[in-house]
Amino acid sequence: MGELGPLRLSREELEIVIRRAAEIEDRYGAQAPDLSEDDVIRIAGEVGLSETSVRRALAEHRAAAGSETLLVERGWASRLCGPALIAATRRIPESAGEVTRALRDHFRSNEGLRPVRQLKTGSLWEPESGMVASILRSVDVLGRGYQLAKKARAVEMRVIPLSEEECQVTLVADLGNERAGWFWGLGMGGGGSAVAAASVFIVGLPSLPAVAAVGTPVFLAASVGLARSGYGRSVEKMNLVLNGILDRLEHGEALEAPRASWRELFS
Repeated sequence: MGELGPLRLSREELEIVIRRAAEIEDRYGAQAPDLSEDDVIRIAGEVGLSETSVRRALAEHRAAAGSETLLVERGWASRLCGPALIAATRRIPESAGEVTRALRDHFRSNEGLRPVRQLKTGSLWEPESGMVASILRSVDVLGRGYQLAKKARAVEMRVIPLSEEECQVTLVADLGNERAGWFWGLGMGGGGSAVAAASVFIVGLPSLPAVAAVGTPVFLAASVGLARSGYGRSVEKMNLVLNGILDRLEHGEALEAPRASWRELFS
């Protein structure tokens, strides 16, 4: 019986073997040692992976696992009415420090926001409070739009470095107040009117309670449907605002949005 020659594996076969080896380790309780970043780079180099690719993969893993989230979706309202947190993420070909400074200046100068929390890789912002700030947002004679301050009750900014010249930016807008306005104003307000009308109908025409009993939930469902539609348009607009900021960052343009037309100022 001849001896087997050296085994050569393709990249796909290597992944299969490593995955299977990890399964065997788990099955028999073997404890693999923790690896440092240098260990990972050395081992990856031994199997033919470039150091640049490995460092980028490690940075992306760190971005996914190491960033603390300040805004968290809670409660039943997101299931019934749709999510309040609207997020946009993009890789930006600039250093994390430059991008962070540009976003901070933009939030303060052009969006009417102020910082309320600051972490290593993220910060939380809220609309400027006070009568003067409210008047500036309402009148908006400069045409800045203030879309974040007008629509979002909070904005989270996360900037994770991927390399010295690239970072991952995530912007999250909390539209909880906007959502509540639609559903309490139209959904619950319309529903309350329906219940009152049904009560009068039942009292006035006791022979037709079944009609009112059927009509009330139909009216409620229609009101909620209209509220979901209206809120959906707000979500779409916020998606455009967040991605517009990321577009301008990605292409190295000024972060201030184009001036709104006079029609948009009064809409």
